Amino acid sequence: MNDRTYRMDSHKLYWHLDRLQAWAKGERIAPIHIDVGLSKGCNIKCHYCFGALQGNLYKQGRDQYFQREPLLRYMRDAGKVGVRSMAFIGEAEPLLNPHVYEAIDVATQAGVDIGLGTNGVLFDIGAAGEKALEQLIWIRFNISAASDDAYRRLHGSKDFSTFVEKVKFCVATKAKKGLPVTIGFQMVLTPQDVGEVLPLTELAKNLGIDYFEIKHCGDTKQNDLGIYKKLDQYDEFTEVLEKAETQGSDHFKVIVKWNNISKKGRRTYDCCLGAPFLLYSSGDGKLYHCGLFFSHREAEFRLGDLNTESFADIVNGDRYWEIMRRIENGIDVHKECYTSCKTNAINDFLFQLKQPPKHINFI
Repeated sequence: MNDRTYRMDSHKLYWHLDRLQAWAKGERIAPIHIDVGLSKGCNIKCHYCFGALQGNLYKQGRDQYFQREPLLRYMRDAGKVGVRSMAFIGEAEPLLNPHVYEAIDVATQAGVDIGLGTNGVLFDIGAAGEKALEQLIWIRFNISAASDDAYRRLHGSKDFSTFVEKVKFCVATKAKKGLPVTIGFQMVLTPQDVGEVLPLTELAKNLGIDYFEIKHCGDTKQNDLGIYKKLDQYDEFTEVLEKAETQGSDHFKVIVKWNNISKKGRRTYDCCLGAPFLLYSSGDGKLYHCGLFFSHREAEFRLGDLNTESFADIVNGDRYWEIMRRIENGIDVHKECYTSCKTNAINDFLFQLKQPPKHINFI
């Protein structure tokens, strides 16, 4: 593992043993983390967008977002229930939600760590943006192009210069105020954009951010994005990825998610055990155990509707835990689950934990 700083290609359950032990005893636990969608639209159109399979409507969805009152109630409830972190990333662009900065503030006040994943173009460079940077644990810019021409081709947008301006603002604000916020880039690697790996590494380093993460593109087993059938091609990218890693330093990490890349969508576990630890909510306020089910078998696996129900009531309700049992026993992870599942590493660990070898005291 080359990433001992962030462990992005692994998991962090070792540092949540209290929650893990409660789960192992069969207790009802609060999730440690939630990926939160805030809108159903986006201001750009990335060629690899998995959100398009989850309900991202691009410009047509700009006015569809999680409404203020239920959103802020959700933030407060998350803190009360015991959620430890939330990432505003979702299936679309979170900054299209006009209440995003207030939600960051409310969640922080409730004791929840907040991260923000964004294309960055809409990030506020005034007082709201400065306050957000003071409160965020991290901000991650999703980018797979290192020039204006490549940005137009891969992200369907003319906003490359605006993107760079917003990154520079965040880096300068962090330096000026001595903020602990971590600033990173995330590249979704596909055969179409592999030529941008080294230029983007150089751009990230020159802009003074903290890390550059490279991950393979998630797709369904049905090849909806046209990537699943190309996963074997990722073996051809090893040399360029290893070269990118050499550009890292003590102050700038280049993180290749080798684990998911090498697995090519294969799983070493037979059921999803990680659902109680990691949830997802959609840009219209629905709650799920996995982003795949925003559209696939949606009614069956929807945990609740945060517009009409409190998060606390949902998590403490019998339906929530009935669905958790159904997830463990009723989903074929080898056929239904998408390739770049965020719960992969957690499931690898939990599956081993549930199947101990003989003579476990002989360590």
